[in-house]
Amino acid sequence: FHPKLWLLRFKPINTDGTPHMRLALLSRNLTTDTSWDLSLCLDGQPGQVVQPGNAPLKQLILALPDLAVSNSKPERNSEIARSLAVDLDTVTWDRPEGVYDISFAVNGLGTAPPWSPKIGRTLGIVSPFVSTKALERLSRNVAPENALLLSRSEELALVPEEILTRFGQVLVLDEMAETEDGEETPEAEDRRMPARGLHAKAIITERYQRTEITLGSGNATTPALFSGENVEVFATIGGPSSQLGTVKEQMSPERLGRYLRDFTPFTLNDTTAADIVERRLDALRKEITRAELSIHCEVVEEARVALKLTANHEVRLPDGVSLRIWALVAGEENGVDAPNGFGPEPLGLGRITLRDVTRWLGVRLRDEETGIEQIFSLGTLLQGLPENRTAEILRSIIENRDAFLRYIRMLLGDPSDAAAALFAAGTGGAFTGVFGRGEDAPILEDMVRALAGDGRPLRDIERLLSRLGETKDGKGDSVIPDEFLALWDTFRQVIPKGELGDV
Repeated sequence: FHPKLWLLRFKPINTDGTPHMRLALLSRNLTTDTSWDLSLCLDGQPGQVVQPGNAPLKQLILALPDLAVSNSKPERNSEIARSLAVDLDTVTWDRPEGVYDISFAVNGLGTAPPWSPKIGRTLGIVSPFVSTKALERLSRNVAPENALLLSRSEELALVPEEILTRFGQVLVLDEMAETEDGEETPEAEDRRMPARGLHAKAIITERYQRTEITLGSGNATTPALFSGENVEVFATIGGPSSQLGTVKEQMSPERLGRYLRDFTPFTLNDTTAADIVERRLDALRKEITRAELSIHCEVVEEARVALKLTANHEVRLPDGVSLRIWALVAGEENGVDAPNGFGPEPLGLGRITLRDVTRWLGVRLRDEETGIEQIFSLGTLLQGLPENRTAEILRSIIENRDAFLRYIRMLLGDPSDAAAALFAAGTGGAFTGVFGRGEDAPILEDMVRALAGDGRPLRDIERLLSRLGETKDGKGDSVIPDEFLALWDTFRQVIPKGELGDV
């Protein structure tokens, strides 16, 4: 997901007048770096007539809530998107000087074939990242003397010489143009993308007597322009070349050209090669994330479950990359290797105890040649989970009668004290203070207090007893003291009917 777009609506103060819309379409992310970027800012007002040219932007805005990866998608987000889309539908944009027309395009939503700019007799490409196939297609019908490419040195070093010869000028930013005039932010030190240098993205071409400039989020790569793998947003502005300038004029020494120098081919050093490997693994990680993984559970023996992994589509590994997957709680040493990737066919992840089953996976990607790894966790859809899992988790916590009484005391006590006591017990300490010690805890007084209150702790106790009773072979009640069961039967007789609810 690459779009960098701001859409703002300003409403008149104390009037019911027409709102004002502002669109900012950028190559810049939400960062504090000092990279060279491009932006287009447009103003306009909604009218009475639908403007078909805004349809791609409207489609993107409406799609945003469903593109969010969060499990929580507040309805408010969808309301904002729908409201903005209604006004966006009829906006007429004020055109910048020299611009006669403006058009928009969005790739990656899967509703239409990918969009790419129409190339005329000249071509200027400004892109920090490039791919060989995209450069080949963009420059196909352009004479080398009319083609210019501006990118980053480490990217150009990866492009075959026969593709670079299609461009009469191959340029990079001069090192002096990348000098910082401020301090490097701490978080930028670990960033793969440098905090300075070229990050602008534009394609300039001349058709007939017009210049067309396309800018936005997309690099000159196949995923951005031709395959539809990336979600991208573009704006193309067009006007007379006499007013917008030609490709040659845009790169002249009086304009951007004074910050540029010719690219000198070189051999990648180890550091640059490592960056390339990191990007390769990062792209594979994103592909795995998009595969919509599911874990299927099958009970195979007492309190043990076999896990099988499936994906909605095939994930294949590039040559030289290995993949290891494991149930997160089980640990990497209990994982499985997937030398060919995975897909809709189930991949066995082994057997683990029922109480350790979660929807989380551990994943390790490794480049075998360099030894560079990426290790990350990933949530999945959990299917076929046995109903008694909660009881098994409780059994792992409440393993004897003292633990049972401490747990009851926790349900009846103050939550903050409960958390402190649980932490103490987890580090070798004892449940003391408000909880008391085992049989010394004044449980009866707190149960009476709960009975006089809203009764919520008593409902929790009933639910606990019910779940402990769900364990295998009826052994769940072995941790419950007989004295407590007798006390609870007495309480049940005086609790108002229906107070315990449906447990």
